[in-house]
Amino acid sequence: MVLSLKLKRRSFVGAIVSNGLGCADIGREMLCDGGTAIDAAIATLLCEGVIVPHGMGIGGGFVAIVYTKLHKRIETVIARESAPAAAHKNMFIGRSSIIGARAVAVPGEMLGYWELHQRYGRLPWKSLFQPTIKLCKEGHIVSKFLAAAIKSKEKEIRSEPSLTELFVKSDNSLCKEGDFLRRPTLAMTLERIADNGADEIYGGGETGKMLVKDIQNMGGIITEEDLKNYKVEWGNEHVEAKITGGYKLYTTPLPSSGAVLAFILNVMNGLYTDNQDIYWHRVIETYKHAYGQRTNLGDLENEPDDPKMIKGTFENLISVKFAQEIRELIRDNETFSDMLYYGANFTNEQDSGTANMAVLAPNGDAITVTSTINNYFGAKVRSSSTGIILNDEMDDFSTPGVVNSFGVPASPANYIHPGKRPLSSMCPSIILDGEGNVRLLVGAAGGTKITTAVAQTIIKYLIFNETLDRAVNDGRLHHQLSPMKVLVEANVPKSIVKYLKKVGHEIEMLCENSRFSALTAIGMRSGCVPEPYCDSRRSDGSAILIKHREK
Repeated sequence: MVLSLKLKRRSFVGAIVSNGLGCADIGREMLCDGGTAIDAAIATLLCEGVIVPHGMGIGGGFVAIVYTKLHKRIETVIARESAPAAAHKNMFIGRSSIIGARAVAVPGEMLGYWELHQRYGRLPWKSLFQPTIKLCKEGHIVSKFLAAAIKSKEKEIRSEPSLTELFVKSDNSLCKEGDFLRRPTLAMTLERIADNGADEIYGGGETGKMLVKDIQNMGGIITEEDLKNYKVEWGNEHVEAKITGGYKLYTTPLPSSGAVLAFILNVMNGLYTDNQDIYWHRVIETYKHAYGQRTNLGDLENEPDDPKMIKGTFENLISVKFAQEIRELIRDNETFSDMLYYGANFTNEQDSGTANMAVLAPNGDAITVTSTINNYFGAKVRSSSTGIILNDEMDDFSTPGVVNSFGVPASPANYIHPGKRPLSSMCPSIILDGEGNVRLLVGAAGGTKITTAVAQTIIKYLIFNETLDRAVNDGRLHHQLSPMKVLVEANVPKSIVKYLKKVGHEIEMLCENSRFSALTAIGMRSGCVPEPYCDSRRSDGSAILIKHREK
């Protein structure tokens, strides 16, 4: 859905796209009130934490990339969750890492918002919270997407009182599409944070104390010191890659998968052919090499054991020379089933859930943010005193000696260590032209399928020159090396599927409701207005075009 705010006389145009229905409208209000792209993003994300509570919220974390048009400056923000001080690599041997408070990593979401606002905000901090506080108090309609998530986790919700209180009605039925949902406890939490800033959680405030008490009462290990010691990572050391046509990709560093995305695009820069069957085989082979290399990645800044291996892999992935070496391994009439051929060490854990949003301000500034609590409803626990649904990000680490369902051991590069952040598939991205103008803002939700979804959209929009609608909604192909099969959406051309089978790929056709990665994007052709777009795979998002009258 695209809405437009039209004003007379010459106008400067911006756009917002988000996963939460109606949340982009809140961001638009901030821009129209004179706010920055960052003001709009924070207000939109606060709303998304309420409308999309199964995917993200202030009990989680995010990664973001920011562009300042005036100074042609790119910055990355890593506010991803980190392991508590009491965490250790063997803590989930024989124990669940996906359910319960022990699975909760130190959330970074709100401190990330605070630091973004301190650096780039213009509107009062408190004003960014008011629309979402009102939403929590007055209630909102349960969307189709949220209702489906609630239904899919019915067993976990009914077995956890803190979630039963929220999502099970007085007649013992689950909340369904069209029902009204209020969050009064979360409203009070947001009011305290609006008044006191991030210190309300991270500086010894009442909310932080209540949050820690609830987590520990449920068996978790996070302490007030963990919250006080949490740090947001800012940097100019973003990941770059050139794209055919004079464009340049800017995306986020480790522990996100920005380097994996850059590698895919670097390899594909030299593999274009008019034969679409062969081209998409080459893409699949590139994906396999990318996910093989991904098994050697982790949090470079907080790796105690083998940072050289992680650094070496990262540097290879962003190297044009290494991309050329990989191209020479790709054969048009053959594929391989040996993971070692594709550079795999061991597997990393799969992440899922998440939400992505983007803002292009009328002055050309931009931000793309991917936020998550990991699996649907995180650790399936909620802090009853604060209303915050908590992440299960500890599950994104690997555990030694634990063989996954595909029979492959865990990756040492992603073992748990205090303060370490787990590897993520998130890769929010900004693509600029040679003059520093935004041409595409893009990111996705959906676990390990995020990176390939973003890559495929970039290729189709900027290299094949397809409309953004087609680039986002065309059938997708995905391969993450383990399992050794190509996942294919039903609307992928049959000739491509036939050729992939011919050269030896195992194919798994996905049904219409297979929950492939859902993408949000803002495209900008030269001389045209922005084109915000939400993936039809997730029908509850909103995309808004904003026109500001020249003063």
